[in-house]
Amino acid sequence: MSLAIFQEQIELEREWREAEIRFLNNLQEGLAEKDRPKIRRSIVCLLYAHIEGFVRFAFSLYVDQVNRKGLTCRDVSPAIAAAAFAKELKALKDINSKSPFFTKALPDDKHLHGFARDVDFITHIGNFYDHPVVIAEGYVNTENNVGREVLEKMLFQVGLEYSDLKDAYSPLNRLLNVRNDIAHGKRKQGIDDEDYNIFLNCCRSVMNTISRRLTNSFGAEKYLK
Repeated sequence: MSLAIFQEQIELEREWREAEIRFLNNLQEGLAEKDRPKIRRSIVCLLYAHIEGFVRFAFSLYVDQVNRKGLTCRDVSPAIAAAAFAKELKALKDINSKSPFFTKALPDDKHLHGFARDVDFITHIGNFYDHPVVIAEGYVNTENNVGREVLEKMLFQVGLEYSDLKDAYSPLNRLLNVRNDIAHGKRKQGIDDEDYNIFLNCCRSVMNTISRRLTNSFGAEKYLK
């Protein structure tokens, strides 16, 4: 996929989401002032849903296109290589994994089974640099909770800068908390003008930032060494 097509896919996804947000925003502006805070409860939940949905789509597209490049671990950045080798790394760290050769004779020998995992890992790591870059579906995951920690984690997992997004984190975490409180029945009051505008701008800002970051990174081939 060319950069132009990648950018087009990202923009099309963002545009339909922003169109729906504009429609609902215009709808609430046409209501009586006393009714606006009530309908904003639903709109705020949708704002968060659009953030999570867009973030999931954008990262999935990025990872899918990296997978389609036909690269090996010798070609890519450490983060992408670790993501491609995630299955083997997970097996190494799984303390419940036991060697089939000793499950009956020595089922509780932690040192022995740990050593067996080490041996298995060393066996696989011999082919590390020739290992194809195929990042598993779901490796980069929104966890149904796109706040600061999850967004930073997702960017870090694909080797991209995340520390310069601090301006978006405070309103994003507030939006997430309010959405959760509404969904769990803890918050029954409406959304006032100030909070609503903060959340509306937050949604646009996060989608714009993620769109720009992933598009620029794809174009600059940041996934490579």
